[in-house]
Amino acid sequence: MKITQRGPADTDLSQLVHNDKAVGQKQAAEVKTQQSGESAKVNISQEARELQRIAELARAGDDLRAGKVRQIREQVATGEYHVEAKDVAESILRSEVTRLLEK
Repeated sequence: MKITQRGPADTDLSQLVHNDKAVGQKQAAEVKTQQSGESAKVNISQEARELQRIAELARAGDDLRAGKVRQIREQVATGEYHVEAKDVAESILRSEVTRLLEK
């Protein structure tokens, strides 16, 4: 069976494959090695640096959140954790408004 008409999905997929190949070739060209001993030079793109920074911030955020959770667990265990009803209500409203606005 021969398919003669290409839809937009085929065109998009073809473009993605083409772009992926072009990026791979560009990245391969950016990596330069020097023949002097074991040293090598690698150029990291601005986008890669930004992704690395975001990953580091995410790890730091995870650590902060884990510390906060640990602290709250200890307060609950000792009976020292108290929450204001107003704060809970505001948080619920904020979440619902955000959810409704995203639709």
